[in-house]
Amino acid sequence: MKILLVIISFLLLTGCWDRNELVDVGIVVGMAIDKDPDTGDFILTSQYLRPAAESTQTPTPDPPYLMVSTTGKTIPEVMRKANQTIDRRSFFAHNKVIIISEDVAREGLIEISDSFQRGKEVRGYVWLSIAKDIGAKELLEIKANNIARIPANFLNALFDNTEHNATASNLLTYYKKVLGAGINPVIGVLTREETDIDPFELVKLSGSAVFKEDKLVGFLDESETRGYNWVTEEGPTSNRGAINLPSLLQEDKFVTILLKEVHSKIIPKVENGDQISFTIEVDQNASLIGQEATVELESRKQISQYLSQIGAEGEKEIENEIKKAVDKAQDFQSDIFGFGEALNIENSKVWNKEKDNWAETFAEVPYTVNVHLNIKSPGLSQAPFKPQE
Repeated sequence: MKILLVIISFLLLTGCWDRNELVDVGIVVGMAIDKDPDTGDFILTSQYLRPAAESTQTPTPDPPYLMVSTTGKTIPEVMRKANQTIDRRSFFAHNKVIIISEDVAREGLIEISDSFQRGKEVRGYVWLSIAKDIGAKELLEIKANNIARIPANFLNALFDNTEHNATASNLLTYYKKVLGAGINPVIGVLTREETDIDPFELVKLSGSAVFKEDKLVGFLDESETRGYNWVTEEGPTSNRGAINLPSLLQEDKFVTILLKEVHSKIIPKVENGDQISFTIEVDQNASLIGQEATVELESRKQISQYLSQIGAEGEKEIENEIKKAVDKAQDFQSDIFGFGEALNIENSKVWNKEKDNWAETFAEVPYTVNVHLNIKSPGLSQAPFKPQE
């Protein structure tokens, strides 16, 4: 019995044989993927933490991160080559963002996403983005306007704080859509914006990258991205941003409405056996948070009528942006909204007849948009701010 207890004690005292000790690993917090224009090889730039530089006790004078670039024919190769150039084994599980160059994305992301999925080293919740008009590595290195000392943390916060005019997509969302039937992926876009004042360059999350299957085919601007987000409900739920509308009370004055929760639905319709059309229904809640006009509304009836008029203006604005987004997607022959997915759910027989040529069908399919904007503003019962005579 004593011998058995001794054996059990030794087993309890042993550590995990495959545990990664912190002192042995190099924690990667950001990745950028480019391609060598001469050789066609992948270039992977990894941003590693330097924990000692961030220590609250005895920080070193070194920069808080290290940038390492490696080249190779495949993604697994470049990920493992990093271990040959630094003194710690690369650990990708805490990676926050993957930036992919436009050139790489246009050739297709299947090889990249397949490597991440099979290797299990990169987590599915990591943010995925496309670098527009700039190399992916360059974006990962820009430090302007960073409160965080590590660029990858700054980029992670951009995605966390995104509003309705940008897209925030993680690796899992991309997997789901690229492998799904009747829907194509959309990924967030990072760009460099030059300014006339210090720090002279900024990193901006703006617009969306449109894919046809796994290949990049074009971009949506901020207005078109808002239209996309209204249809798909993929914008942030708590902070969807704000839009400005004509005040209607005074010329050249505006009101600002804060967008809140939205509910949308795509309704397919099939007539005469093969005539397909779609209706997009959008129900958007909002509140009026800014009023430039100084005209006072004296009664509840006036307030109600005014909010209805502003709502009508907002509905026209939302409808316009949705149509711009759908028309652009039809130009790309890329069903990013899930029209085909909705058709498959509603009428699988028709979908099975159309699915092999859905890109061409989607490009020509007619649609209508119905928007209801519900604006609330108890603040209108108060007199407007205006200077005293």
